[in-house]
Parts: sequence; structure tokens; C-alpha cells
Amino acid sequence: MTSSSPGRATRLDRHHVVRTALRLVEEVGLDGLTMRRLATELDVKAPALYWHFANKQELLDHVAHLMTLDWLRALPEVPAGAWDEWITTRARDYRRLLLSRRDGARLVAGTRPLAESFPLLDAAVGTFAQVADCRPGTALRCLVTVNTYVAGFVLEEQGELDREPDPAEQPGADPARLALLRSGRPAPHLSAAIDEVGAPSGEETFEYGLGLIVEGVRARLA
Repeated sequence: MTSSSPGRATRLDRHHVVRTALRLVEEVGLDGLTMRRLATELDVKAPALYWHFANKQELLDHVAHLMTLDWLRALPEVPAGAWDEWITTRARDYRRLLLSRRDGARLVAGTRPLAESFPLLDAAVGTFAQVADCRPGTALRCLVTVNTYVAGFVLEEQGELDREPDPAEQPGADPARLALLRSGRPAPHLSAAIDEVGAPSGEETFEYGLGLIVEGVRARLA
């Protein structure tokens, strides 16, 4: 292994490394997770990690898999034909999952499925194809579209949460409205839009976008 003691080598199994890495992301964020820091947390030398993972990206593939495993396994039960209920339930669950984890959306971005992920992904594609009565290729594209929308939406949400607070801002103030006021530029259409629907973020905007996708899927299936 390395110059680590036999006792350390015995404890350093892949699952323990991945669980520790996920915990560190919660504590220090994705940028703070380095192979060196992870090795220090595990009380081993950094080269010992490379017996299990070729590089940090491969490690993140496993961390993302662990984070999403329960969601991947959970396939909503809905009546036959109720594909819209199935896909919206899955999308909302995915958003809740990503929001519940620090840097959740950044973590899943760019990661690749593991070998053990494929049976779970296969089940999702098969289930949607069955409830929507469509071909597997259509099911795959629909699921990828929805998952990408959710991850991108949460990426924006978590990015806003990570911004340094402005001392001049009142707690609970609408960032979109404040930015518009501070710009000093005329934007009557944008101002009217914000007056009408509020900030272009949050639960209502997420549901609106999800609804657009569902209607697009409905039109394509028809």
C-alpha cells in the first residue's frame, strides 16, 4: 500500500474513503476537498488513496453516487399512464436532495455513473418508458432533460446562497428588485415582470419551469 502501518491499510477501504469524502464536502465544501486533506482525515499518506481512485474526479464520481443512491433506488409508484406525476415527483425529490447537501449541484455536475449505477438507471428508463408508453430512447432523453434542468436550477440557488451578504441589504430583501433599483437604468418590462411574478427564482419559478418541460414532453409523446 504505502508506508502506512498495516492497521491503517486495513481500515482504508473504498467505501470508508467515499463516506469520509462526502462528510468533508459537507464540512468544507467542494473546493475545500483535496486528496491531501482527505488523506489527513483518514490518517494515511495521500498516495494511499490512489490505490482506490486514479484521481480526484474518479473519487467524486463515487461520492456523487453515494449521495444520490437512495434517490436512484426510489422509483415513484403511480398508476399506469400517469407519467407526468412520475416525472415531476422524481424531479422534486432530486431538487430536495441536491439542496440538502452543500454544493450538491456542483458535486453531481460532470460526474459519470458507476457500474453499479447502471441497473438503477436502467430501471428508471424502463419505468418511464412503461408509464409513458414510449420508446427507451425517448424515455432516456426526457429523464436527462429533467435532471439537467433540476441540477442547473439548484446550481443557481446554491450559488446565490454562497454569495457574501451585502451589509446594506435588509434581511429578506428581494435581490432581483434591489439589483434593478441600484442599476439606475430604465427597465420597464423587467420591472413589470418582477411586480407580476416576483424574483425569477424559488419554488414557484422551479415549478413553472418544470411544468414547461412536462408540457413539452406531453407534446412530443403525442
